[in-house]
Amino acid sequence: MDNIERLVRQCRDGDKEAFFQLVEPLLGRAYRTASAILRSGHLAEDAMQNALMEAYQAIMNGKKIRNFTSWFNHLAACRSLDLARQRSRLASRSGDIDEVQLPDEQASPMEEVLQKELGSELWNTIMSLDIHHRSVIVLYYYQELSIDEIADALGIKKGTVKSRLHNARLKLSRLATPLNPKQVIGC
Repeated sequence: MDNIERLVRQCRDGDKEAFFQLVEPLLGRAYRTASAILRSGHLAEDAMQNALMEAYQAIMNGKKIRNFTSWFNHLAACRSLDLARQRSRLASRSGDIDEVQLPDEQASPMEEVLQKELGSELWNTIMSLDIHHRSVIVLYYYQELSIDEIADALGIKKGTVKSRLHNARLKLSRLATPLNPKQVIGC
């Protein structure tokens, strides 16, 4: 029995420390993904809380989890997307659609470290994308989900995921490569 299976069994037996040992190594990556999707440390914390509660309930209910690490990362991404959709619906009802795209006014120390870690120029460019394109980039490259997993997480078709990835890459290449004035005027 490997360590993860042992920790899951101990957790089911009521050992709360085992649950912490199980999820603690996964929290940093899952938080970075949630922050990237939501562009908000506070909302990322909410998404992580939701993912942790759901993971704990799944374990306690005896859910068979084949690859806990992959499953938890996927769960955290899904809860982040749920919050993004919820904010989008609330913003569209209130008539302030720009509210969805606003980053936090105050960056937490963790977010500041993440910005440096992920490469500020590229990261800022990714963060400038709309939620649809930003989500597929983060899920594919940072969360390392497959096209199928992203389609499942977002509730869209695989072709839509591929299209969004393609368009996001195009947007990133345009944003990352400033135009040479000579190319624009054809010299």
